[in-house]
Amino acid sequence: MKKILIVSFAIVLTFYACDSSKENSVSSFDINAEITGVDDSSIIYLMMVKEGKLEPVDSAQIVSSRVSFTGDLENPEMIYLKIGDSRKMINIFGESGSISIKADINDLDNVEVKGSGTHDDLIAFQEFMKPIDEKSNKLGEEYRAAAAISDSEKMNEIMQKYEGIRLEQVARIKEFVASKNESFISPFIIRRYLSYEMDYPELDSLLSGLSVSIHPSEDYQALDERIKTLKSVAIGNPAVDFALNDTTGNPIAISSFKGKYLLIDFWASWCAPCRRENPNVVNLYNDFKGKGFEIIGVSFDESRSKWIDAIHQDQLTWPHVSDLKGWSSAAGKLYAVNSIPATVLLNREGIIVAKNLRGDALRKKLEELYAAEDQNI
Repeated sequence: MKKILIVSFAIVLTFYACDSSKENSVSSFDINAEITGVDDSSIIYLMMVKEGKLEPVDSAQIVSSRVSFTGDLENPEMIYLKIGDSRKMINIFGESGSISIKADINDLDNVEVKGSGTHDDLIAFQEFMKPIDEKSNKLGEEYRAAAAISDSEKMNEIMQKYEGIRLEQVARIKEFVASKNESFISPFIIRRYLSYEMDYPELDSLLSGLSVSIHPSEDYQALDERIKTLKSVAIGNPAVDFALNDTTGNPIAISSFKGKYLLIDFWASWCAPCRRENPNVVNLYNDFKGKGFEIIGVSFDESRSKWIDAIHQDQLTWPHVSDLKGWSSAAGKLYAVNSIPATVLLNREGIIVAKNLRGDALRKKLEELYAAEDQNI
């Protein structure tokens, strides 16, 4: 609720990476689905994630509520049956062998899948997490109700409760992953539920507990790449340089700010938590800009006009850059940013000294840095 996240607490099924260097054997699968409530002659699309995008790979006409598909998979992965031109989809873990599906188009929360052990593990995970998810969902409803009447006191109270529940969620997820360290479901779960909030030592520790047999998983490979990126931008390392265009089309490199403390502020005009944080950042900038402090705003916007409008509306007077590629921002990828607002603080030598500090915590860190300088004078 505090940040805009790529992932949510429901199973999110849209982020995969591809690695053409793997040489795994390809296995065949066949899917036989009975989908009631769908008109005969409707087209069912078999969809998979290809290079980060969900794309149709086959289609068939449903006859007497039945449709079949065959295909090949290197490893178990999520596949989708999209119902005609609607947004309704049946999501299952596909793997080699024969898989049967029974579903009612009007009740896709209760799809019966047989023949996929990995999908069985997914259902087991959902059941294992249900008690915590119910608590989280209830708090979510309470938060939305409080937000609707702008009850900030109630909202803050709910957020404090939520922090405790999140700790329960994380502990429970880790427990499940440890019990399924030979299942392809485990890197899938880690990637969607934990990776966005973990730094590389903790994430590396989780991955090291997984069986070598599931290392070919696309999710495992993506997590391994994320660990490498996180390690390269860990606190204590020199900042990874990048240059993006400012609002006038001129490139600005972060290396050009050496000699100053620099805050790299990842945000977007459409990110409500970012916009709420902006007044704090403005105050911080006004208080420290005369002491050799600078900010560079890196926007995850796609609309140039909305980006510039937000800069003016929030009176953000520091330099701003963007490649207008949203979550595909080149700078965001270099710093493994998949939730915003996010910050990276550099010292005068361009070394990373703090990450993801905001509000009072960021102010306190800057005060500490300047106090240390004064002592060395």
